[in-house]
Amino acid sequence: MDLPREYPRMIRSFVHRLPALALRQVRRFGPARNGVVAVEFGLVALPFVGLLAAITETALAFFAAQMLDATVSDAARQIYTGQFQNSLKSNSPALSADETLKKFRKLVCTGRVTIFDCDKLKIDILPVSNDDSFKPKSPIDAQNKTWRKDFGTNYTKPEASQIVLVQAAVEFPVFFSAMNPMTLTNGMRVLQTTVAFRTEPYQ
Repeated sequence: MDLPREYPRMIRSFVHRLPALALRQVRRFGPARNGVVAVEFGLVALPFVGLLAAITETALAFFAAQMLDATVSDAARQIYTGQFQNSLKSNSPALSADETLKKFRKLVCTGRVTIFDCDKLKIDILPVSNDDSFKPKSPIDAQNKTWRKDFGTNYTKPEASQIVLVQAAVEFPVFFSAMNPMTLTNGMRVLQTTVAFRTEPYQ
């Protein structure tokens, strides 16, 4: 099929005018305002929603940490008065360290509303002498970002008028785990609390 003689000339003319047409369209795009609100909202919405979610998550984690601190402190009062230690005397044979810690964990969680998983709560109860350091070890292995292998397994019966450290920690789910240094390799955040006191001279 033969093309009309005018087609080559028209094509050359179009190609010749193409840069000018493109430049004209670019110039028209600059002052155009149609849909600018939608474009601006699209640029701002994602980081805004992400920031809002991160703030909400931080607030929930802070609330859960305060709740953990309050519940462990309340339960530790029974160690402070000797009530918890005396309650173990009726057990025969004597409970193992793991069983004793489970009993204390039940004491922490029973009858209280919590937003953390009590089944994953790890607790250490250890007396210290007057000459020992009061700085507790971190429950997390800093190098591997995992739980310290012996954490949550240590219990030594506190005696009367003895300094005691009650250390508790629990996993808490988060989505923005990269923003928190206390995050495990499984993406869970660690909430922890430590209560130090001298027991009463109970009998």
